[in-house]
Amino acid sequence: MPRKSKTAQPVKGKPGNRKRPFRVLVVDQEDGFTRLLQQCSTGEPMQIDHARTIAEAHERLSLSVVDLAVIDQKLPDGSGLELAAELDKSRRITQTILISQKPDLDVALRALRAGATDFLSKTIDLEQANMRLRDVIERHGRIRTQNDRVRRLRRLCKKLNQARIDVSHQVDVLCNDLVTAYQELATQMQQVVQTSQFSAILKDELDLEAVLRKSLEYLIEKAGPTNAAIFLPSSMDEYSLGGYVNYDCTADSADMLLEHLGDVLAVKVADREDILHVTDNDTLAYWLGQDATYLRDSHMVAFPVRHDGETLAVIVLFRNEDDPFDHVLVDNCVAIAPLLGETLARVIRIHHRHMPDIFEHDGGSDDYEIPF
Repeated sequence: MPRKSKTAQPVKGKPGNRKRPFRVLVVDQEDGFTRLLQQCSTGEPMQIDHARTIAEAHERLSLSVVDLAVIDQKLPDGSGLELAAELDKSRRITQTILISQKPDLDVALRALRAGATDFLSKTIDLEQANMRLRDVIERHGRIRTQNDRVRRLRRLCKKLNQARIDVSHQVDVLCNDLVTAYQELATQMQQVVQTSQFSAILKDELDLEAVLRKSLEYLIEKAGPTNAAIFLPSSMDEYSLGGYVNYDCTADSADMLLEHLGDVLAVKVADREDILHVTDNDTLAYWLGQDATYLRDSHMVAFPVRHDGETLAVIVLFRNEDDPFDHVLVDNCVAIAPLLGETLARVIRIHHRHMPDIFEHDGGSDDYEIPF
């Protein structure tokens, strides 16, 4: 039976600061070397265990961490050199010392190749054993310190790498935000330029026909060749054609189409808060109903022109899908709609100064006309 392990008294101090004993496993069929080590005094707390075979050594190694394995060259179930080589290849911080009853140079060289840190004779005296054991403990302390530093460096590198990833992500987000902000600023500046141009075109214009003509000319200039129509309210639920530019429609089809756009589409668009941009036949059918075949395979932009909550006009642009309307035109339409609404309201007020304020009523019937 293996002898009970001998544990030196722990170092005095707070329980949380007590140093772990230096753990030694002697793998030897005999117990003489174990007794020798138990007599050593290194100034460090030690825990010495004993195994008689390689199988017992594996069992001890699986149960606890071993700092030093003292292994006999010859064991009942194998070679101590093989066990030393196994420990050297493992990730354990376990030093090994090979011992032999009759050491020779050939065995010593094989022990060093197997990863052993020392090779001793079983017949060494207590003083030599004590000195060799102290050397091993000091070496083990340096290795542990070095490994602790490596682990700290690895943790630090991991944190630094994560920080780098986080910073990179934040930079990407910031760059995306800057790009978005620049695009929004560019759009706003473009809208300012467009509205300034449109304001200059309609400046001091008091003739309704001229306002409609200049508005259509401006839109054609920005959109390129396209069909364009402006519908004006003739009653609360009806719209009539105020102006039209024919690009690719025949005269007969244009008359029928414009009448339908005024009767069906303009009424619907007049109630919208935003611009209508249609790019497929199904959506066209939803807005135009049965007569959507006139505009099949076409794209359409339609938007209301308002002032003080009243719709004063509805503008419709349409052309073949081979030449779609881009977002720049859509943004431009959004920008000029309020300006055109103010201009139309000014024209109405000046030409109908003798009439009550047409943009105000007493909250009764809504069935009134905006006279043009």
